[in-house]
Amino acid sequence: MLPREKLINEGVENLSTEELLAILLRTGTKDLDVLKLSKNLFETFDKSLKKISTASIDELCKVKGLGTVKAVTILAAMELSKRYLLEDRKGKFLNSPELIYEHCLDMKHFEQEVVRVISLNSKLHEISTKDITIGLTDTSLAHPREIYREAIKNSASYVVVVHNHPSGDVRPSKEDRELTLKIKKAGEIIGIKLLDHVIIGNGFYSFKHNKLL
Repeated sequence: MLPREKLINEGVENLSTEELLAILLRTGTKDLDVLKLSKNLFETFDKSLKKISTASIDELCKVKGLGTVKAVTILAAMELSKRYLLEDRKGKFLNSPELIYEHCLDMKHFEQEVVRVISLNSKLHEISTKDITIGLTDTSLAHPREIYREAIKNSASYVVVVHNHPSGDVRPSKEDRELTLKIKKAGEIIGIKLLDHVIIGNGFYSFKHNKLL
């Protein structure tokens, strides 16, 4: 049974990843049918949708049988899935480090250090989430003005700062501690409270939970 027919008859959840990719690819080549082409694509990127989603068009086109049109279709589908996840997160109640961690699970897989600002209303519901800096592999700098610029723009009552450690070690560095103190002091002056600073890696570290806020 072809992937499209299987989807119609059995439901989309019963298709393998290769079969779903085959539907996006639509056709194969004279040497490869579409299922073999989708399998080659999936295996080329270590059976990782994340690696496919971060690949360039040129990298995708290196897969035999994959041209520009098919590569563009794959990247468009990946981008739609990312936007769906962002839309799904909107307005969540974030009153604990566990919920913040779940809200920002995507950061666990980032290869560079990213600082994310979450603006919250007075009832601790998310107003907006924005990545403000992207650093090198193991370092990233942020300044309170960039963090509070977002919070002020969104008329936030609270702000949560989240950043990831690509190494996986969530223990805060000296710089992390100093930045947290600066953000807290700036918030006291502005009137927007720093609710928490969470580091994401293999698990998470919460400054609030560890009574450093």
